[in-house]
Amino acid sequence: MEIHSNNAKKEADYIFEQTKKHFKPHVRARYYILVVNDRFDSSYNFFFNIFKPRQLSRSIPMRRLMNQTLEYLEEVIGFLRQKTTLTFIFILFEDQRWPSNNKLISNKKRYQK
Repeated sequence: MEIHSNNAKKEADYIFEQTKKHFKPHVRARYYILVVNDRFDSSYNFFFNIFKPRQLSRSIPMRRLMNQTLEYLEEVIGFLRQKTTLTFIFILFEDQRWPSNNKLISNKKRYQK
């Protein structure tokens, strides 16, 4: 689902509501939010990932942000981190840094170039 709004708080609220909708507490389950830098569509995609032992893992698409600026993404992530303690994993953000503190967004090289 896409959103073309430039209101970071509304987008974070929507992503959080989607997370709550799919979150079902399970003793040995791992839940995390995956943020993917889609270079081809110039967007950021959010997925809710669920991993349970002895079951297939699930990746549920939650939102596509069409505003592809790091400042805006940082604002959305900041609002989300105020609402949830889930882990965020960033994919395809190699060598990119947060504008506010100049820290690497992702220090893992997940894919070979």
